[in-house]
Amino acid sequence: MRFTLPQLILVLMLPALAQAQCDDIFISEYCEGTGNNKGIEFYNPTGDAIDLSAYQLQRWSNGEGTATDWVDLIGTVEAYGTWVLVNGQTEDVDLGGGATSPAVDPEMQAYADQLDNPYPAPTYMNGDDALVLVKDGATVVDIFGKPGEDPGVAWTNDEANGFIDIGDGAPWLTSNHTLRRKYDVMQGVTVPPVTFNTFMEWDTLVVNTWDNLGMHSCACSPNSMLELEPVQTAVYPNPSTTGQIVVEADETIQRITVYSASGQLIRDEQHLLGARQFAIRELTAGIYFVNIHVAGDRTYAHQVLVH
Repeated sequence: MRFTLPQLILVLMLPALAQAQCDDIFISEYCEGTGNNKGIEFYNPTGDAIDLSAYQLQRWSNGEGTATDWVDLIGTVEAYGTWVLVNGQTEDVDLGGGATSPAVDPEMQAYADQLDNPYPAPTYMNGDDALVLVKDGATVVDIFGKPGEDPGVAWTNDEANGFIDIGDGAPWLTSNHTLRRKYDVMQGVTVPPVTFNTFMEWDTLVVNTWDNLGMHSCACSPNSMLELEPVQTAVYPNPSTTGQIVVEADETIQRITVYSASGQLIRDEQHLLGARQFAIRELTAGIYFVNIHVAGDRTYAHQVLVH
């Protein structure tokens, strides 16, 4: 079923469609990279394998009030496993007038369990497209973005869109970034959001970050529940007026990476000798993504403003 926006809102108000935690697949990673290096990872939070033939990923492009294109998922995702859908363009395409639509990098396609349909298709998203995951043609099990809303370039974090103001120059979060579902998210979004606040459920990583595709840490996993409880992390002061920030976690920090708003890696602190607190100094004015890496392939992302 191709929902229109009024139908989507009406359907999701029905109690029968309420979803329990750790009960159905959801989008666990969103890669909106350069060119056509784009992909979506799905996570199975249950203890049983799931046949994906019942699921369809829809793109609601540029604020459209209904699905503009879609792909039917195939295959089976194992218990507590992932399924990676990658843009399927394997060759450069001449668009005329000297313009070219580039092929996906072979490194990116190597992560794929499934390649998407030819253009137009969901993995041609470019930051301002909502994605809706549908089951059995009638049940919405996850939503990325806000269907029916055109945010312009992409969803961001400025006050005009209902987000916390952290200063001028805030980056577009759903364009040229990888977004990874937070460890403690255990189900999809089943109600269209009033505003799409990216930071609520997603860690924001820099463009063309693919190293974790095909793996996802989630509190639904039995091992996670027993061994990998959510880690409390903090970066302060935020904003900083001194060019210094302190990074803390209640578990041993394995690595700290700091990226500029444009995606440039400016610090990579490793071998922290079991530290749970670390100071980063001499940051110039700007917006930074501070990623705290701990055991179990868990990354906790913080956005920091330095005046």
